[in-house]
Amino acid sequence: MNASPQEPFKSKLFFCWLALFTGAIGGHWIYAGKKRFWIYMVTFPLSAFAGWVDTMRYGLMKDEQFNQLMNPEYPSDTKQTTGPVVIAVGLGLAFGMTGLMATLAMVFQWYFSGIVS
Repeated sequence: MNASPQEPFKSKLFFCWLALFTGAIGGHWIYAGKKRFWIYMVTFPLSAFAGWVDTMRYGLMKDEQFNQLMNPEYPSDTKQTTGPVVIAVGLGLAFGMTGLMATLAMVFQWYFSGIVS
């Protein structure tokens, strides 16, 4: 471990809220400095679900694991899970389930009304 870290510290709270609200375009990966954000931009409508899943995945991840992934130059025992992170996870679950149920309702409506054959 270096005495003076060069990378800025990445907050789990900020990462989860970015994943919740800008996850559809990969905003949380831009914040994390990862190159995979372009996948989210290419698959835009479906990537909203991936952003919500990332909110839940990284929000529920142990602080030590999150710090090893996002903050390797900092001590891994830094506590990051707070109440707002849990709220972001809950909202991610709510948005994801609402979107899934709305999609299923529309598909069933189209199928049973004869629009889709």
